[in-house]
Amino acid sequence: MAQTTQQFSSLNPPIHHLIQEIDMGALGLPDLQRPFVWKRSRIRDLFDSLYKGFPTGYFLFWSTPQKVDRHSIGSDTEQLPDQKMIVDGQQRLTSLYAVMKGKAIINEDNEQKYINIAFNPMTEEFTVANASSDNNPAFIPNISKIWVTNLGTFDFINNYIAKLEETRELSSEDRSRIASNIQQLENIKNYQFSVLVLSADLDVDTVAEVFQRINAGGIPLNSADFILTLMSVYWVEGRHELENFARAAKTPSNTSHSSPYNVFHAPSPDQLLRVAIGLGLKRGVLQNAYQILRGRDPIEKNVSEELRAARFADLKEAQAKVLNLNDWHEYITCIKSAGFRSKSMLTSANNFLYGYLIYLIGKHEFNVAWKDLRSIMSRWFFMSALTGRYTGSPETILESDLRRFEQTDKSPTKFIELLNVLIANQLTDDFWKVTLPEQLDSSGGYSPYLFAYHASLNLLNATALFSRVPISNLLDPAVSSTRAPIERHHLFPKAYLQSIGVQGIYRLNQIANYAFVEWVENLDISDRAPADYFPALFNGMSDQEKQNATYWHALPDDWFNLDYWEFVTARRKLIANVIRDGFGVLTGESQPFTSKIIQPSVSELLHHMETVRIEFKASARAPLNPDIPEKVINEGITKTVAAFMNTQGGTLGIGISDDGDILGIEPDLDYKKQDLDSYQNWLTTLLINTIGSASTSRNVNVRFETIEGKVVCLLDVTRASSAVYAETTKGKEVFYIRTGNTTRILTGSEMVKYIGENF
Repeated sequence: MAQTTQQFSSLNPPIHHLIQEIDMGALGLPDLQRPFVWKRSRIRDLFDSLYKGFPTGYFLFWSTPQKVDRHSIGSDTEQLPDQKMIVDGQQRLTSLYAVMKGKAIINEDNEQKYINIAFNPMTEEFTVANASSDNNPAFIPNISKIWVTNLGTFDFINNYIAKLEETRELSSEDRSRIASNIQQLENIKNYQFSVLVLSADLDVDTVAEVFQRINAGGIPLNSADFILTLMSVYWVEGRHELENFARAAKTPSNTSHSSPYNVFHAPSPDQLLRVAIGLGLKRGVLQNAYQILRGRDPIEKNVSEELRAARFADLKEAQAKVLNLNDWHEYITCIKSAGFRSKSMLTSANNFLYGYLIYLIGKHEFNVAWKDLRSIMSRWFFMSALTGRYTGSPETILESDLRRFEQTDKSPTKFIELLNVLIANQLTDDFWKVTLPEQLDSSGGYSPYLFAYHASLNLLNATALFSRVPISNLLDPAVSSTRAPIERHHLFPKAYLQSIGVQGIYRLNQIANYAFVEWVENLDISDRAPADYFPALFNGMSDQEKQNATYWHALPDDWFNLDYWEFVTARRKLIANVIRDGFGVLTGESQPFTSKIIQPSVSELLHHMETVRIEFKASARAPLNPDIPEKVINEGITKTVAAFMNTQGGTLGIGISDDGDILGIEPDLDYKKQDLDSYQNWLTTLLINTIGSASTSRNVNVRFETIEGKVVCLLDVTRASSAVYAETTKGKEVFYIRTGNTTRILTGSEMVKYIGENF
């Protein structure tokens, strides 16, 4: 008989034996698969199948003495130098271990979570533990207690029956059935699984191939998974660096240390890996990069340890640049400079990540100065977001772009010239005049063309329709209230269109039917016909405001009297023109609108000092005097702004003493480790929470000015059209006004008289 080449052995251990091996550290988990992701309902079904004795799959282990990075399933499990690794079945075994040991699992966010499954011995029903099962004495609320309790099975059964009999009568048959079913549940620990154990002679590449073949009909590992596996073997610290960066990018830092967190995108480890491979190995197709990192010679086709070490050295150098927080946040600034404000405006993670890769190439390989790099990258990001450059065949297109960089002389001028050529090749006259209007012939609120329009409105300093407040302020991702301060309004309301026979999502939700309005106007417009609501609102604006609104919001002449389809057809071309002008701001061909609202400089404010329209505050939150609580300082801002709204309007200067000394807001910034963006977000949120979303967005503009080397925050406040009330320690609806250079409260008949005479 010929000798077999079988590379595995088979076993049939009971569950409790597998769990014991995990506790002993003899069975570990290599970084070959994704983190624990099973839903609780699937775990419930697993235990139901085990209870009934049904087949539930098998495990594939790898018996190897190699030093491979792995995470132990148990949060406090020790690792042994020689282990069997779980190659296939990790989710299933993790579920068994977590439930039968009553231990927390480590999820993909590195958090400890418990899995509670409930069981009814009367009906033999399993359920994911919830309030209903917790409050039902017929349920064992957490089956983990059967295996981890200090009681024996006999006492556990008797305790359960005794508690249940406090709420109902049980017959001898009931007690017997309950005892039998609990015993059957406890005996799950003896369920025997089929286990295949791969030979210790196999290397990590072969194990990965086995896994790939076994899962050919399921969810196979992708190229990024294989590369991460290689990193676990040959550079475990690098993989952990990617994981730590990705984890930290998900939530704001609660320390004084810099963090990768941002309002646009929290990258996964494999996404960061793609950027590092593009930078270090100049590969966009990860399958090719995997072979390179293995050390495979492209000519001889053999694997060389020397080549592998060299390529990993390239990857290490590149990854250090990718994870540099200064570069990361400067790239975020490039995106903001392109008019984008938050992740809600991004339709492609690839566009975001590949843009970062190109930014790093420009900085580290072409030595482009930061101002020039920010300028060209803002244009590049705008173009690639608008055209969906990396959405079709992203890896292939990226590899082509990387090849262009490799073939270009390494000088700042050549880098900028190359990107300008690629941008010009995409954004041709035909694109602006023909392609883009055609692309705007679509429906839905999640479109790269729609978000490019929004970015253009930000770049052009546009205000919401019928409003004086910049759209960029209203789109602030940190602003949180019951309703968003700005809403996308159907210029032809949906209910009105349906009433005249226009049906279907494609027709009703045309991109060209959307416009930004503040929610109070949107509420007022409701479902009225355009001819019923628009003229009255529009005529309440100045001639300049009408002209600006018509341009920004791409309104055709006499649009409210047009046929609906004639309107959207005409408006698509006008929107395309606005997008082109927005991009023109980035190239210097267009100029953003400059607000006509008078915004006095710090020097002008100091010339007049505090008056009925001018107020100074040393800080908005940092206690410069230890005896004054932060809340009192906050209220000083709220009261002044509310008083300006109820009187003549005015400007509040923060970072200026009562005597006119320039203190700067640096103590405020240091107090919570904020930059100017997050400080403005916090200030806006403070006013929304204490004065209201509508009044804040309509009447307050926040800006900054640097004087004497210090940053001052200026709040320009316009007079409100109706009375404004503030929530302070004096009450929920307090009415403030300015009298001379002071702020005071009006109550009772005095307040009623003032409001009657002024609003």
